[in-house]
Amino acid sequence: MKIEVYENHDGSKLVAMLVADDGTERELVRSEVGNDDLLNKIDAMNLSHLTVTFHWATSRKQ
Repeated sequence: MKIEVYENHDGSKLVAMLVADDGTERELVRSEVGNDDLLNKIDAMNLSHLTVTFHWATSRKQ
């Protein structure tokens, strides 16, 4: 399992998706504040041992 974080997704500043080993995704948590808030929420769920990858909107290919 891993966590993929997307910026500016569905009107939210950050959305974390839990990705299973088979590739299925489900929404885990959202944050309107920023990445520190999101990481604190992930830590509070005892999921900080999972790899977290951020996909910033500015790094997307046009």
